[in-house]
Amino acid sequence: MLMAMNDCQQLINAATADRQLAYQCPGCSQPVRLKRGSVVVPHFAHVHVTDCHIFSEGETAEHLCGKQLLATWFAASGYTVRLEAELADLHQRPDILVQRATAPPLALEFQCSPLSVDRLAARTHGYWRHGYQVLWLLGQPYQRQLHLNSKALKFLQYQQQWGPYLLFLHVTTANVQLLHHILTLDAEPLSYQSYWLNTTQQSVTNLRRFTATVDTLPLSTNHLQRYYQQLMFARLRHQHVFEQLQAYCYHRGGTIAQLPSWTIPTIPQLPILAVPYLVWYGHVFGALRQRTGALTSGQLRALIWHQLRPLLARRVCLHARGQLLQQQITVIMTMLVDQRVIIKQGSVWQINAQQLKWRDR
Repeated sequence: MLMAMNDCQQLINAATADRQLAYQCPGCSQPVRLKRGSVVVPHFAHVHVTDCHIFSEGETAEHLCGKQLLATWFAASGYTVRLEAELADLHQRPDILVQRATAPPLALEFQCSPLSVDRLAARTHGYWRHGYQVLWLLGQPYQRQLHLNSKALKFLQYQQQWGPYLLFLHVTTANVQLLHHILTLDAEPLSYQSYWLNTTQQSVTNLRRFTATVDTLPLSTNHLQRYYQQLMFARLRHQHVFEQLQAYCYHRGGTIAQLPSWTIPTIPQLPILAVPYLVWYGHVFGALRQRTGALTSGQLRALIWHQLRPLLARRVCLHARGQLLQQQITVIMTMLVDQRVIIKQGSVWQINAQQLKWRDR
């Protein structure tokens, strides 16, 4: 921890603390020892092993240094900064709490250690419920090649100007790396763009004002051919997700290879599913085959949502999650219209059975 209480119940920064005085942990009130030298980042540590649930004895040098770096950066950018501030109303202590003018307070969390999705959700939603914004920055253990199974993706956040994004803090170089517009397209690596910012040369305002646009044009037929090849390979490898989809298709009279071409995703989408988008589209195909008659827009959206809901990954840091999911439903409805799977007749949608046939073997 970077802050501790003195005998007058004042919070003292380890960088300026007097070695001759006694200090207590602000979380559990147990005695702590000042550690300050030429190598380690100045900090406090419990004198005795405790079950303190606020401050962990496992804090790494990266975490301690990163907290100090972020505090210095935000303070230099005109923010009011509080290190390890106690938020009694939600029983949490963010690494740093910052605020500027009349904007809502922002909790900065620099994560360098493993964190379960349940704990991440509890902390994030706790901030939201009490009117705090929260920004997660990730340390070295999460700074690896990004793919759909990356542990970093559970920290996926969203802003209009950045799309789905992740923030990394590189302590040794004092750089912040923004991976923005992170998108997925089945059978392709995750796509994203990267923006680097040095905290000693650029202010927080430079990051806040950064905007970018990304084209998401459909890919060529080469993608479709490659995807079909990988689908067959996946079936031969008995990947669980495709085995489940194959069983789903089989019970409806077809196979994965016979799914119509419109079920093959051709536009990058948000990485919010725990499975390939083909699984969702394939389930929508199966559900529409079971329907007869016309559907209202509400009934159609409900049908699509019913297929989507069990396939979602836990992306607990997406504040606008409900809105993003509705956007995804709108995207697939637009695709169904473009492919003439559904046809508008008056105020309802008619299902086009010709587009719901299995492809020839």
